[in-house]
Amino acid sequence: MASPSNNLLKPVVVVTFAIVLSLLLSLTTLSAVAEVESSLQKRTVLGSKPPRCVGKCLNCRPCTAALVVPEHLERKRFERNLDRREEDDSYYLLHWKCKCGNKLYQP
Repeated sequence: MASPSNNLLKPVVVVTFAIVLSLLLSLTTLSAVAEVESSLQKRTVLGSKPPRCVGKCLNCRPCTAALVVPEHLERKRFERNLDRREEDDSYYLLHWKCKCGNKLYQP
């Protein structure tokens, strides 16, 4: 015949095991979520750094990275001053080029 303390011990062990198992599963899930968020964050940063322009400007020196405003934005600014229309220019992205003197090169 089993002792009363043995009968009480079995449910405690089962409950403890269930709690530990659920904690381990939640930690694994949190780790996977953090990994996905990290990869998404890396993708959003892509393209935000200036390029390395070493050797990109042929023999011209110094060859440095420059943030370039697209031509159509420059024209819009001029036209806006003429007819005073307001438009959202945040749609048009700036981009990086390599610059040496007054010439621009593809990175």
